[in-house]
Amino acid sequence: MNSIMESTTRERPVRRPSLRLNALSNWALLGANVIVGFWLTPFIIGHVGKTGYGIWTLIGSFIGYYGLLNLGVESAITRYVARYAGQGDDKSLNETASTAMVMFCCTGVLAIVASLFLAGVLAGFFEVEAEYLDDFRYVVWIIGVATGLTFPGNVFRAIVCAHEKYVAVNCAGIAATLVRAGLIVYLLTCGVGLVGVSLATLGSQLVELVGGFVLYRILTPAVRIKWSLSKWRVLGPLIVYGGVSTVIVVANILRTNIAAVIIGKCVNMSAVGVYGVAALIIRYITQVITAGMGVLTPRFAALDGAKEHGRLKSLFLRSLSISALLAFAMCALGIIFGDRFITLWVGKEFSEATPVLWVLCGSYAFALAQNPAIGAMYALNKHYFFGIATLIEGLTGVILGVMLASKYGILGVAIGLAIPMLVIRILVMPIYVSRIVGVGILEYLRPLAAPSALGGIMVAVWWTFDPFRFLDRYALVGLGICGAAAGLIFVVTVLAISSVLGLTSPRGPRLAGPRETKM
Repeated sequence: MNSIMESTTRERPVRRPSLRLNALSNWALLGANVIVGFWLTPFIIGHVGKTGYGIWTLIGSFIGYYGLLNLGVESAITRYVARYAGQGDDKSLNETASTAMVMFCCTGVLAIVASLFLAGVLAGFFEVEAEYLDDFRYVVWIIGVATGLTFPGNVFRAIVCAHEKYVAVNCAGIAATLVRAGLIVYLLTCGVGLVGVSLATLGSQLVELVGGFVLYRILTPAVRIKWSLSKWRVLGPLIVYGGVSTVIVVANILRTNIAAVIIGKCVNMSAVGVYGVAALIIRYITQVITAGMGVLTPRFAALDGAKEHGRLKSLFLRSLSISALLAFAMCALGIIFGDRFITLWVGKEFSEATPVLWVLCGSYAFALAQNPAIGAMYALNKHYFFGIATLIEGLTGVILGVMLASKYGILGVAIGLAIPMLVIRILVMPIYVSRIVGVGILEYLRPLAAPSALGGIMVAVWWTFDPFRFLDRYALVGLGICGAAAGLIFVVTVLAISSVLGLTSPRGPRLAGPRETKM
C-alpha cells in the first residue's frame, strides 16, 4: 500500500465526529434490531414451527460463509479510507473505493450463482424432509440473492463509516429493519411461510443498498467510485491486508455458524432451532459490545496515521474499561436470568437452550470484554498473529464440538467451542495486544479485574439465594425489574471497587482538542 500513499496530498481541516454520539447511534440501531428480533422470533416459530425455524437458522448459518468471498477487504476499506480522508489524499481514496467496488460486485454475482447450484446439494446433504424440500431450495436461492446484494452495499457502508458518519448509516439501518419486520408479519400472515421470511430479507436488503448509495453520494463528496479508477496495484495490498482479516472471519464463522451445521448433521434439525435460541441471545449481547466499541477502529487508524500514540493508548485503555464492564455485566445477567427469559420468550419446549446459554455466556464474557483490542489490531495493521490464534481457536472448537456432540448433544457443541475461546482470550490475546499497543500486561488486565471477579460472585450468589424469585409471578415485568436491579448493583459495585483499589485505567492525555471531539 506504500505505493498508493506516494500520491500528492492536500491539507484538509479535521473535526472528527463525537465517538459518544456514534456509539449511541449504533446502540439505537441495535436496540431496534433486538426489539424486533425478540418479538419476531416467537412469531416466526409460531407460523413455521420448530423444524421450520431450525431450517431457517441452518440456512442463515450456511449463507454466512459467503462473507469469506470479500477476502476481508471490507476491513481494509475502512482502515485505508479513514487514513486517506484524514490525509486529504483524494487520488488514493478514490482508487481504493473504486477498486473495492469492482471486486465486491464480482463477488456478489458469484454468491448469487453459487446459491442457484448449492440449493439442491445442501438439501440432500442435510436430508431435508420432503414436505420442507421446496421451501428449503427457494429460501437458499432468495437469501443467496439478498446476500449478493450486500457486497456492493458493504462498500458504501464502509466508506461512510470510515468518515465516522455512523448516525446516518444507523438511521438507514433502522429503516431497513422496520421494513423487514413489516414484510415478515404481512407475508407470514398471508401464509407464505419460510419463503415469505426470505422475501422480506431480500426487500430490506434492497432498502439498505439504495440507502447506502444515497448516503455515500451525500456525505462523502470527496469520494467518487468509477470503473476507470480501479487499479490492480491497489487490489493487491487490499487483499494482503484483508487476507489476515479473512483468517479471523473464518475463525469467527467456525465459532458461530458452524455450530448449526454440526448439530444439523450430528443431532437433528429441531435441535438446531433450540441451539439457535441461545445463539441469538449471545448474538445480541455481542452486538451491544461491538456496536459501542466498533466506532473506535477508524479513530484508532486516524490517530495512528497522525502519530498521536499517546492519545491512542489513553483511548484504548478507557474503552477497554467500558467494554469489560458491559461484557461481564451482560453475560452475568444472561447466566442468572437466562432460564426464566427463554421460558417466557419462546416457551418451555426450548428449555434445553438454557445450559447452552450458560456455557456461551461464560466464554463470550472474556472475549467481548477485550473487543477494543480487535479494533486496535485492525487499525494498527497488527492483526496477523491474532488471525493465526483465532483460526486455531476455531478449528479446535470444531473438532471438540464434533467429538462431544454425539454424547452431550447441543451442550457438547457449546462446550467444545467454548474451551479454545477461553484459552486464547485469557492466555494469548492480552499478551499480544498489550505489546502492540504499548502498554504493560498489568495495565492491560487492570480494567478487566473487577468486572470479571464481580460477575462470578454475582452468579454464585444469585444461584444460591435467588433473591428476586418473588417477582416471578409478574412474568416479563418482574424479569425486567430483576435484570435492571442486578445490572445496577453490578455497575455501581464495579465502579466503587475500581475507585477504591485503583483498578481503573489512567486517563492519560486529554482526548478533546480543536481537531478532535471527546468520546
